Amino acid sequence: MSTAWAIGFIVGILIVAVACTVSMKLATKKGVKPSKFDERQLAARGQAFTLAYATLGIYLAVWMVLNSLELPFFATRLSVLIGLLLSVAVFAAYSIFSDAYFRTSDKPASWAGIIGVIGLLNTGLGVWHALEAATVQERWYENNNLFVGIMLLAVFACMLVKRAMDKRSEAE
Repeated sequence: MSTAWAIGFIVGILIVAVACTVSMKLATKKGVKPSKFDERQLAARGQAFTLAYATLGIYLAVWMVLNSLELPFFATRLSVLIGLLLSVAVFAAYSIFSDAYFRTSDKPASWAGIIGVIGLLNTGLGVWHALEAATVQERWYENNNLFVGIMLLAVFACMLVKRAMDKRSEAE
C-alpha cells in the first residue's frame, strides 16, 4: 500500500465524517429530529444483521479453504472486501424487502438516487481502472471501485424492485 493511497483513504473518510456531521447539525438546528425505527423494523433489521453475519462467516470459511490452496486471487485484500460487500448487500436487500431499510421520515427516492449515482461513479471508475491497468493484478485484483459499484448498483436494483412491488400492491 502506497503512502498516497493511505492518505487518500484517510482524507476520504474525513470528508464523509465532516459531511455527515454538518448535515446532522443543520438538520437538528432546523428542528428536524429523525424518527426512529419502529419495533417491527428493529426486528427485521436484527434478522438482516443475523443473515449478513452468517453470510460473512460462510464466505470467510470458504475463503480460508481457497486461500490455503494458494490461488492468487484469494491472497488479495479484494477477496476479503468482496465478502464484506456481499454481507452488506444481504443486509441491505433483506432490510429493503422487509421495509426496514428507511425510517419513516426518510425519503427513499432521495437515498435511491444517491446510492445509484455513487454506484455508477464507482463502477465507471472501476471500468476505467480496468481498461487503463497494465497487468492482470492491477486490472482485477486491486480494483476495489468496480466491486463496490456493483454492490451499490445491486442495492439500487433492490430498491427499484421493491418500489415497483409497492406500486403494484397499491394499485390492486
